[in-house]
Formats: sequence, C-alpha cells, structure tokens
Amino acid sequence: MIEQPITFTLPKPWAEQQFTLERLGELSFLVGPNGSGKSRFANTLKFVIPNARLLGTDRLEGMSQSAMSSILGDRFSGGYQKSQFSHFRHAGTVGSGIDAFIILEERPDIRVIVEATLSSLFDRDITLEWDSGNLVPKARLARTGDAYRMDREECHGIRELLVLLTHLHNDEHAFLIIDEPELNLHPQFQSFFIQEARKVAGSHVTGSSRKGVLLITHSPFILDLRTLDDMQSIFCFSADHSPPRFIGALQKAESDRLVSLIPRLNVHHKQLFFADNPIFVEGVSDAQMIEAIQERRKASITAAGSCLIDVGGCEEVTKYIELCRHYGKEAYFLFDLDSLFLGSLRQCVREDGLIVEFLAGLGLGADFANYCGALDRELTTAVRAIETAKNAQGVVAALQTYFGTLLQDAKKLARQRVAVLVEMAANRNTLLPVLTGQLIADIEGRLHQVQAALEKKHIFLLGGGALEHYLPSYVGDRYALNDAAKKKAVAAETALLATGTVDHELAERYGELFGCIEMLPAKPPVDTESVLRGYVSKYIHDLQGLVVSKPHWGKEQIVEHFASSQAGLGKLITLAEFKRPREGEFRAVLKIAGPQGHLVEVSHDTNAGMRRFTFRSETAVCGESAS
Repeated sequence: MIEQPITFTLPKPWAEQQFTLERLGELSFLVGPNGSGKSRFANTLKFVIPNARLLGTDRLEGMSQSAMSSILGDRFSGGYQKSQFSHFRHAGTVGSGIDAFIILEERPDIRVIVEATLSSLFDRDITLEWDSGNLVPKARLARTGDAYRMDREECHGIRELLVLLTHLHNDEHAFLIIDEPELNLHPQFQSFFIQEARKVAGSHVTGSSRKGVLLITHSPFILDLRTLDDMQSIFCFSADHSPPRFIGALQKAESDRLVSLIPRLNVHHKQLFFADNPIFVEGVSDAQMIEAIQERRKASITAAGSCLIDVGGCEEVTKYIELCRHYGKEAYFLFDLDSLFLGSLRQCVREDGLIVEFLAGLGLGADFANYCGALDRELTTAVRAIETAKNAQGVVAALQTYFGTLLQDAKKLARQRVAVLVEMAANRNTLLPVLTGQLIADIEGRLHQVQAALEKKHIFLLGGGALEHYLPSYVGDRYALNDAAKKKAVAAETALLATGTVDHELAERYGELFGCIEMLPAKPPVDTESVLRGYVSKYIHDLQGLVVSKPHWGKEQIVEHFASSQAGLGKLITLAEFKRPREGEFRAVLKIAGPQGHLVEVSHDTNAGMRRFTFRSETAVCGESAS
C-alpha cells in the first residue's frame, strides 16, 4: 500500500516525536480511548500519504436547513444551486461530506451504485433531480409513495451511508480516511459498511475505486479482523500519548498463535483494542463475580477506561497476554492456580524483563520457568508422601481418593500438585501429619514468590485454587471442579451481594480473591463533595460580606439576592435559617439541593476560604437542636 516506510513528525500532544509508518494494509484501523490523539494523527497522515481524502466526524454538517442557513446565508429551500458547487467541493477538502451530492451528480456510474444500494437496504427510492437549476436529493417510500427531501428530512443513518458509499466508490483518491464511520449507524449497518469497504480496499489503480481504507473507530463491529494482515494493520493509541503501537514482523510461532486467536475475537473480546488496561478472566462466571464485587465496592471498571473480558480458559488467556504485549497495553489478568501447572503461562512470561529482574533481585535466578520447576519438585515430594500415607483420614484421605480417579496421562501429576496446593491454602494444619512443616513452608514461600513475580506484569494468580474456592456458597467437588456448581455458587453470591448485607465484610468473605480484585483497574465513585464545597465556600463568603455591607437585611432580602445572582447559587443552596444575635454577627443553616439533604451550619466566624465547615444530615441537625 505504501512503497517504503514514511517517517514524519507527530502532532501535539506527542511533543514533536518522530513516527515511522512501516506499512499500511488494504484496510487499516486506528483504535484507542477518547482523547488519545487518533483524529489528530489522521489529520497529519492525510498530508503524509499520497492523494488521501479525509471524512471527519462532522461530515453531515450542512445537510439541514438551519445549518445551511448559518453556513451560506441561504435556506436552499429549492435545492443546491449549481453556482455554489465550488463551496461544497472546498468543504470536502476539510473533512465535510456534503460534496457527496456533487460527486453523485457528476458521476452517474457512482450514483447508480449508491441509489441502488440504499433503495435496496431501506425500501425506498433515492434519487437526485434537477429542479429549476437546483440539485434536489429526494427519497420516496416504496410502501406509501410519500416523497421528501433526503438531505433534510431523512434519518442520519441513511445520510451517513450515502456519504460513506459515495466516497468508497469514488476513484479520485488513493486513500480514504474515515473518522468514526460508525456514527449514526445501527450495528447491522456498521457490519454492512465494513463489507462494502472490503470490496474496494486494496492498492489504488487509476480509474478504479480500489483504494487504501483507514478507519478511526470505537466500534467492535467496524473492527473486522479476518486475517493476520488485518491484525497487523491495527494502530493502537493510548491515553498517555505514547506513539501508536502496531504488530511488526513476527516469528512463525508467534504468527501461528495469533492466527489461532483471530477466529475467537468476537465483538466482546475486541473491547481490548479500545482500552489501555483491559482485564482478562478465564470465564463468564469469573467476570460476573468480579463485576458484582466491584459494584458493592462502588468501584467502576469502565470509568477507569478498562473493560472486563472473559476468554474461555487459561490456554486462551496466555494468547491475550502475548497480544497485549505487542500493542503495549498494560493489561491485567486473573488466573486460577491450575494455569501455572496445566497451561502455557510459564512459557508465555518466561523471558519477560520485569519478571526476570524481580527474581534476579531476590537472588532466585533469572529463569521463571526454572524457578517454577523447583516448586514442581517440592510439590512432587508432597504428592508422593500423600500417596503413600498409611491409615489416611480427612483431607489426606480425600486427596488419595482423588488421585485414584485421575487418568494415567501427562497431566496427572500437574493435577495432583494443584490439589495439594488447594488443601494447603485451606487446610494447612491437617496436612502436617503427612508433610513436614518445613516442606509446607518451602512450598508456600516459593508459590508466594511466583505470585509476586507475576504481579509485576499485573497477572494475579489465585493461590487457593480457582475462583469458586473463595465463594462460601460453593458446594461442589474441591478437586474435579464442576462448572454447574460454580455457576450456582456465583448466582448465590451475586444475589447476596445485591442485598448489600455483606458490604462491610467483603474482604473477610472473599479473602485473597478480594485482594486481587482491589488491584484491578477501577475508579471510586465520582467525588461530588469536593466540587460542592467550592460552591458552598463561595456562598458563605458572599453571605458574610452581605451581613457586613447590608446590616438591615434579613433572611428574605438575602434569599432574594442569591436567587437573582448570576452565579446561580440560590438554586443550589437555600438559606434555611438565619439569625443576627448582634451587629456584625450571624448564625445560619444552609440546605444543599439534592437527594442527600445536606445541611451546613455557618456563622460570621466560619473560615470559608479554608472550607472549614461540615456537611451534616438534616435529621442529625434537627435532633441536636431538639436536645
């Protein structure tokens, strides 16, 4: 799509950094959170790549009677005057899509495609007609015959598609950049648009509608990934304004892993591309439980610019670790314990610099997999001791029974190790008759170091087993975990959480699980009180000034003053009580508008500038007054 890499200076807010555009796919995507600079980047890119056209987010501006009046001083009630066509063409050079009507008039080959497509999709006839020298876009409903002006009376979605399709099929440009093509489009028509974009996406050939298509999007329906080339054509932007990240050259093994992941990236999973710090969990039940706990903590995952994605098992999660590494995302992961023994987690993080540095700093070597291997050997010693224990009872007997049910395959020992750790976390002392205290302490210490190393990469490993082991409602098998039992426990816990009766014992109830959840990206509730204090401080300061400057004013005059004030403080704050015990002094009670019913007791001595006043409930103040 571009013959050789292009290096250019990034605009603000990147502080004049250099960026090298190594490649552009036939269909490229610019994704990231709001405010990450995607549109600024695209506006710069328009002048860097050859013969590019940009459609901005205001591309429908001008397609209404009021807007046209403000822009050109004419209501255009009769249509678009040919004498004004040059204005429309100029508007097109700065991102507007209003020149679509001019293109359709001058290019009947494109008009046939667009009219036929929209008529088929929306069961109406769409035409462009000349009336007394004016171009008039019209639509006629097939079922009723009602006709109307398309540019002014048609829904936004159909007008959006008219503009998008016109420029997709226009052969004037080698590249088409569209900012938020999903605007005003139902998800179905977002998917339809991307199908149409794929039909024209490719290397530009003169006289052909083939062109490179670049889409700035927040929509997982637009982010259509089918091939590795599609994935390598994603440019990820971040809120910290680091240079856009993309996947460069890959080793075959890396390519194979990413290719295997692409078919699994549904609309839900694609959220990861739009967040700087996505959270990944293994299953739907895990996500439900985390969301329920965060809700009770009054913590918002989405307010932190994050999202919670369930990916279907530890093997899949490790692929997402690799994907996020390529895009430079500070992702968070919550793993069940078995991922360390039955999944590919070790290999995935083996050479990560932060983990290597952490282990080396503790004098534990630099190879994460080797360090885990030492844990394996200690756990194998524990497994053999339990297997050979005589006259076993309780937990030891339960473990022996479980060991006997396992198939003699390559994963048997790994499953045994996990089961031992589960009981070590829950019933440590009951294993002491069989395992030495020193062996248990060594295993625990090594596991804690593994967890601490993984946390350097925001990977949280549940040392007590799986999520269900932390749910008091779980009554299923402790070793051969049952998904139905897990779902039942999660349903019971989420129902209990919804009542609010355990809000003050969340940490105690869920233990290590709660600790991990606390470290996931989330924001506390919006702090309206800090803003409110500013307004109350202003009111008190003004009130104190009035008491001095208007010594004869009573409550009514003061209330009237604030009601007429341009600052609008009288709408937010009511002077509920006001007394002047002596000249220059006063005592008052302010009532704050809103559901909280806050009251503030103030006087001439209140330090408004330092905001030394207290919000109190109305019932508390009334109760103290009565006493």
